[in-house]
Amino acid sequence: MTAPPTRAVARRSYHSPARRRQAEQTRAAILAAAREAFRSAGYAAATTETIASAAGVSAKTVEAAFGSKRGLLAAVVDPLASAGPPRDLIDQIRAADDPRRRLRLVAELSRRTYQASLPEFELLRDAAAVAPEIATVARQVGSRRHANQARLISYLADQRLLRNDLTPREATDIMWALTSYDLYRALVTEQHWPAARYQNWLAATLATTLLQPDLDAARDTT
Repeated sequence: MTAPPTRAVARRSYHSPARRRQAEQTRAAILAAAREAFRSAGYAAATTETIASAAGVSAKTVEAAFGSKRGLLAAVVDPLASAGPPRDLIDQIRAADDPRRRLRLVAELSRRTYQASLPEFELLRDAAAVAPEIATVARQVGSRRHANQARLISYLADQRLLRNDLTPREATDIMWALTSYDLYRALVTEQHWPAARYQNWLAATLATTLLQPDLDAARDTT
């Protein structure tokens, strides 16, 4: 007679999806509590303990998930850390076959990310010059964004859709600069562009700057 599966195996396979959902919910609750604490009390006054209490978890849980308050701030402004919008746009970017659509989604992702976390990006921008810990987070966020965009540029280069006069590194640097918070702030906050106008301009500028001029002909040769 074949022995029935062990209880350990059955329990692991049964509970794994539930545990994953619970972990995602816990992570989302911590991020929401951190965002609220940073906005209401300020970064310096907010503590891991108060964030954990607001999220209904222990401080050790927060530290295990994010490492430190600095890690929390980095996660708050990272769309990859979110289970919902704008994380849904990242999945759409990866799935899109049309390069123009990919760049339109990148523009939408930039706009929605900066709108959702405006106070946190202002904190990164204003405090980085005087607070080494904040400067480290700002560099970390910028490096992560550059690495993510390098993957998209690599795809365009592999498909022979990238402009011939650009290297992948140059193209990544251009996208990184055009999608920066400083440019969003200059146009939307300081010059009072509507956010939708910024998004449409950014999408058109990315396409014109990065893609081959005769894109349809280029795709026919691949």
